[in-house]
Amino acid sequence: MFDNQVTGVDSVPDAAIKSSTSLWFETKTSRDAVDKEQLENHLHALNEEKAELQRLIVLTPDARLPEEVVELGDERIVWANFDSLIDTIESVVERDMGNAEASMSVPTEREAFLLRELSRFFYDEDLVSGKEDRVLVVAARRAWPEYQEHGLYFCQANRSFKPVDHLAFYTDGEIKTAVPSVTDAIESIELTEEAVRDQPDLSQTQRGQLLDAVTQFRKKGAERYGETEKVIFLQDGIELDHPVTNDKTASDSDRTVAFVQGHRYVSFSKLRESPEYTTELEESD
Repeated sequence: MFDNQVTGVDSVPDAAIKSSTSLWFETKTSRDAVDKEQLENHLHALNEEKAELQRLIVLTPDARLPEEVVELGDERIVWANFDSLIDTIESVVERDMGNAEASMSVPTEREAFLLRELSRFFYDEDLVSGKEDRVLVVAARRAWPEYQEHGLYFCQANRSFKPVDHLAFYTDGEIKTAVPSVTDAIESIELTEEAVRDQPDLSQTQRGQLLDAVTQFRKKGAERYGETEKVIFLQDGIELDHPVTNDKTASDSDRTVAFVQGHRYVSFSKLRESPEYTTELEESD
C-alpha cells in the first residue's frame, strides 16, 4: 500500500509504502535542508509500525551524506541523492533486449519516455549536483571521428545526461586528449537538410554547422543521415597532455574491460591533471 503525506502519526513523512515492510520517505529539494529533529520524529513514529523491516529513506540534492543523518546513526535510515537516482534511471533507460541480463526488465517506449521526462525535471529544478566538476565521457567509436570532422556529438534522441560543462571521448582503449566545452544541445532533430533549415531552436551559427555536417552525411551515404538524433554543440575546451589509457580490469581476472560502455562521468579537476590511467579517475564516477 502506497500513501502520500502520511497522517495519523507524530510526524508526517512525504510518502510511505506499507506491506510486510514499512518504507517511509522524506524528500528535500533544497541543499542542507535535512532537519535532525524531523528525522527523529519519523523514527519514533516508525517504532509504532508492526513491520519487521523498517526503513526511512531520505532523498536530498546534497552531494555528500548530511551530517544530521550521521549524527543519528540509525541503521533504519537510508540516504540517497538525486545524482544516484539519475544514475539508476539512466542505466534502466539504456537497457535493450540484446544485452540486458535475464534478471533485468527492459522498459517499454512509454516507460522510457516517462523516465527521461523525470530526469529532465530533476535537471530543470537544479536537484543534481556538481555540474562544474563533472565531465561526460562517451563511448566514441563513431562519435570521435564525427567530432573531429564536425565539432558535434550525435546520440539517441532525447537521451538524458546529467548537466555537464565538458565532454570527453573514449575509444581505442583511451580517453582522447580533446575535452571540448558543451555549449548547447537540441534533444531531437531529423538529420536532413530540410529539417535543419526548418528547426526554429537553432542559432544561425548552429544551423550552419549542423547543416554542413548533415550535407556531408548525405554525400558520404552515412548511416546518420535521415536519423532522428540528439545533437550536442561543442567548442574548444581543454587539451590533455596525453591520452588517458584504460587499465580497468574485471574484478575476477586481469582481463581489461572497457572503461566506458555507453557513457559515464569523471571529475573535471582530476581529468585536467592528465592522469596516465583511467583507474585514477574511477573514484570520481
